[in-house]
Amino acid sequence: MGTARPDRGPRDLATDRAEALVRLLMLFFQALPAPAARWVGRQLGLLAWRLMKRKRKQMLRHMDLAFRGEFSRDQHEAWVRGHFEHIGLFVVEFARLPLHSKETIGEFCDLAEVARFDGLLAKGNGRGLMIVPAHHGNWELCGYAVSLLGYPLLSVARPLDNPLLNELVDGVRERAGNEIIHKWQVLWTLKKQLDRGRIVTMSVDQNGGVAGTFVPLFGTLASTVASPAELALASRAPVVVATLNRLADGVRHKFHVWDVIECEKTGDHEADRRALLTRINQAYERAIRAYPEQWLWGHQRWKARPPGEVPGPDGLPPRIVSDGT
Repeated sequence: MGTARPDRGPRDLATDRAEALVRLLMLFFQALPAPAARWVGRQLGLLAWRLMKRKRKQMLRHMDLAFRGEFSRDQHEAWVRGHFEHIGLFVVEFARLPLHSKETIGEFCDLAEVARFDGLLAKGNGRGLMIVPAHHGNWELCGYAVSLLGYPLLSVARPLDNPLLNELVDGVRERAGNEIIHKWQVLWTLKKQLDRGRIVTMSVDQNGGVAGTFVPLFGTLASTVASPAELALASRAPVVVATLNRLADGVRHKFHVWDVIECEKTGDHEADRRALLTRINQAYERAIRAYPEQWLWGHQRWKARPPGEVPGPDGLPPRIVSDGT
């Protein structure tokens, strides 16, 4: 978060045309009745599932890494298929976000747990909240729905490579009042906003690269972006791990608060930071276990490895003991 924005290179005609195509698809999904739009979304997801054999193989490997024989291969394959259907629905739901309002969002989203924010904000005496959702469930609908309820969200996002498409996507996100800030060199800005009582959201369930902090996720060290921990320790704002997940009927969603972490300083900054990041990952794990088909298993979450690590006989990164050593 403290690094400079990368150079995306020159735009090209094909990339610019993508924005027009996405806009047309959004209008198409908005024009369809909701059940028909969901049907199309599922079919698109299943088509991708049939065609993307390499991605399916990668997802299965990541499930093997996470669960280590806890579930059968048939169960993993069912989750992979369910994931593609989920993403197909996700795309349709994003396209239809502008159709929703504060008055209608409760018809298919159970947002009762969002009220926990009120108590935390009141208890904080002017401090804001650090929300760390994951790329799990429908994270776009999550931010949109919470914003519709009137909560002052400031969400950190990685800008898309296509500037026109990025402008379109951010425009949809901000219709409900969610302010989007791009992640390059924003830590001090976020700290000031937390001090002013804002709610800052930042997902850190993806690979943190060589600059990340290695803490456990599913019993395996995973490079994790440390920014939420740094911000929370500096501002003393509580950290909330929350997601909005699709329920079994495929239509309704439920907002879950998986953990609320009050920052405690022991005098050992590095230990405090690792403890906070470890607890965030533990909450992510609970969320993923509850809705395993709704996480981005295709992302290479465990790609970065600690220096000198030796893979196990199965070729997977070694598991660690419970104390994280």
